[in-house]
Amino acid sequence: MDLPFITAWLDDLLDPKSFNDYCVNGLCVEANDKVTRIVTGVSLRDKLIDAAIEEKADCIIVHHPNGFWKNENRLPVGKFAMRLRKLMNNGISVFGFHLPLDGHREIGNNAVIAKNLGLNPVHEFAYEGMRPIGVIAEWNTAATREEFLDCLNAAFPHGVQNKFFYGSEEIRRVAICSGSCSASAIKEAMTMNCDAYVTGSLKEDIPIFCEENNVNLVSCGHHRTEVFGVSALAEKIQAELSIPSKFIDLDNPI
Repeated sequence: MDLPFITAWLDDLLDPKSFNDYCVNGLCVEANDKVTRIVTGVSLRDKLIDAAIEEKADCIIVHHPNGFWKNENRLPVGKFAMRLRKLMNNGISVFGFHLPLDGHREIGNNAVIAKNLGLNPVHEFAYEGMRPIGVIAEWNTAATREEFLDCLNAAFPHGVQNKFFYGSEEIRRVAICSGSCSASAIKEAMTMNCDAYVTGSLKEDIPIFCEENNVNLVSCGHHRTEVFGVSALAEKIQAELSIPSKFIDLDNPI
């Protein structure tokens, strides 16, 4: 398939222009004019490029386009140049989609997490530009804290990393925001009557905030809450475009 076609298809699906993001969203490296085999992963890294070469892929799609964040100079020197040479020499183009792969209503990280937990989406929150990235979803019947943790441990292969229970004893409505979280996003979710907040990684102030504001919060790892979008995207590409696509999970324990 021609690279311009897949570029337009991804842009139409993920709508990156609607998000106020802090990295490149879309085509980052143009190393081939065709796409015949795709590898997806959470973060652009040497091991993922090596895996793509082994898979004979000519396209990588990642959630974290490392090297293309807005605070990086992107000059082709040093380690960045070595990575670009490897990609170009092997004809592997790269796409990155960050917030669009958190907030997509079907294949976004948060939508898939809600689905895997058996929750029904009812609202969205945490707007980044014109689109939200967080999902608020609920069960028909409230769960105990222990039942809530059992669901999370089943949904995340590596289980729960941190748990802070300072709020309701029963949990029915859950706010989900993959990756890292902020106190402002938690505050917003709590104004929408959420009983618990599920996220990836934490800053130092978050446990204190939860204690002082009676919040139930569980973290399951930044990387580990963001495997879902790129995995679902690979499945969707293969199903709808018939391009062989494979998600490769190179774990990152944070």
